Amino acid sequence: MKNTIPKVAITNPDKGGLIAWLFTALNVKLAGGKPYRIQPSTFDGSYHYDAFIIGGGSDIHPSNMTEESLLKTKRSTKVKVIEALKYPMEFLNRFSHSSFDKPRDEMEIGFIEYALKEDKPILGICRGHQLLNAALGGTMYTSTLPLLKNKPRIRSAFPRKKVLYVKDDSLIAKIAGDDPIRVNAIHSQAVAHEGKGLEVTGKETSGINQVIEKKQGNKVLGVQWHPEYLLYMRIHRNIFKWLVNGARNEK
Repeated sequence: MKNTIPKVAITNPDKGGLIAWLFTALNVKLAGGKPYRIQPSTFDGSYHYDAFIIGGGSDIHPSNMTEESLLKTKRSTKVKVIEALKYPMEFLNRFSHSSFDKPRDEMEIGFIEYALKEDKPILGICRGHQLLNAALGGTMYTSTLPLLKNKPRIRSAFPRKKVLYVKDDSLIAKIAGDDPIRVNAIHSQAVAHEGKGLEVTGKETSGINQVIEKKQGNKVLGVQWHPEYLLYMRIHRNIFKWLVNGARNEK
């Protein structure tokens, strides 16, 4: 009897990323799929999976994306203090340094190209959302601070933001329902202009792009937040159900 459990490839870095992998794998299992952890150093070149999750992590290498220019904004000390008090994760991030993982970029671009060519369900999460857009020629804001100007930047694993739909009858609305989505935020960069064949269907209240999907079809979704950490909320579990169900329907 043919195995009907969809095989879901989940990309992960060689160093770090274990917590994200565990949460993502759990969501996939709860949705009825079988998760496979794919890392650059152990990737065997096989694309034979039923669905793909391009996960979060380090910034995309500059050679693999096009930066959208922004005017620098001087932010007040008051805003920085509010950030430090309300969102300690944002404060601690100031002491970290941007890093790149070009081998991972190249591996994931291969998965993106394969999924699009074969019409396989694909979900981009945070960095994966950005890389999905970049791989299709879209542009990136390498910092969200100029967009926020003198508003505090929220950085939290808990749902502290709201995402509003900007298009009727979108894929994300079918997945998550009609009401605004409460989401988390663990990112410094954002999608600027969407890539070829993609459209922005959700924005946070500040106007920053949060959701991209394919204009035609229902197999491609990118979200700027981390739904894997919000599995206690049905809306976010539904994102993984959409992916696994889409893969199952193809088997």
